[in-house]
Amino acid sequence: MSVTESLADAATYAALRTKLAWLTHQVHVHAETVTTLATTVDETAEQMQDASETMKALAVDAATTAEFADAALTMTGAKEAAGAYTAAADSAAAAADDARTAVESDHGGIADAVDSSPVEMAEAVFYAQQ
Repeated sequence: MSVTESLADAATYAALRTKLAWLTHQVHVHAETVTTLATTVDETAEQMQDASETMKALAVDAATTAEFADAALTMTGAKEAAGAYTAAADSAAAAADDARTAVESDHGGIADAVDSSPVEMAEAVFYAQQ
């Protein structure tokens, strides 16, 4: 389900809040997953570099040592990419939090006033803009 599809059926303030809470949760979960994967990539890159240096110190043949050094270099590149992705995920999570806060602060008072009003609401067509 895309964000647009998810928000398309949020016809009421309560539904919008529910959808935004769900989306915010999803963004945070994915941000945590990205952070965990970035940490794993970082640790693996260090392990590959350590293995390469250890093999070199033990006079392992140059081809094998080079394979591990190349793998460490590849993992270092992946680590840097994961770092950028983590920053983007953190930014998306902050934006999701801001969106939820904005909806609650901009529209929460209206919803509270409607909910506490002694007057029943008219049919929805009455409120449609023309």
